[in-house]
Amino acid sequence: MGPKYKVTGCARFFVFLVLFVPAVFFGAAYFRGENGVQIIKDFYHSIVGGGDKGEERQKGGTAEEAKDQATEEAKAEAKAKDKEIDRLKREIEEKDKEIEKLKSGEK
Repeated sequence: MGPKYKVTGCARFFVFLVLFVPAVFFGAAYFRGENGVQIIKDFYHSIVGGGDKGEERQKGGTAEEAKDQATEEAKAEAKAKDKEIDRLKREIEEKDKEIEKLKSGEK
């Protein structure tokens, strides 16, 4: 006697997707060196509205400390950019002097 119910091709496809998609997601996250479960938790908390709590937990402090740290990082980054800009300006001036020197025919 044959089976009472048959599984259609569409149902097989959905069962395959239910098993395959999470396996691929977690495999790709593992390959990139990330935690797939944490990615899902962060996404869920960003939708529900608890995204700030997850960030605090990761940084190990309060939201105010995180803002202070971000401000300090921004200041340090701005200072590094200013130094780079000054160095590039000096380099451009040196190149302009060298170009003028070559145009005038001096060695």
